[in-house]
Amino acid sequence: METQNSKRLRNTNNAKRIDTIHYSSIPWYTFTGLIHVRHFQFKDSVPKISFGKYSKEKDKLSLPIAINVHHGLMDGYHIGQYLAEFQRLLNE
Repeated sequence: METQNSKRLRNTNNAKRIDTIHYSSIPWYTFTGLIHVRHFQFKDSVPKISFGKYSKEKDKLSLPIAINVHHGLMDGYHIGQYLAEFQRLLNE
């Protein structure tokens, strides 16, 4: 309810922590790409991960995931590790 009554997004000290990952979900839409808005006045290397609406085709479930990371801190190898672990957990 607090978010619904808010007039703007709050950038608290917790949101500015460097050991944070920003997750979001858009469960109403399937997407093929997503860009996260950034405020370049502030240092920001926090990974941003968004999930979309899943779809089912025959026996295959698909879930769109957009991952935005600072390439100076991680690369495709690390994203691959994250996605492999995520898939492993989904399969359990």
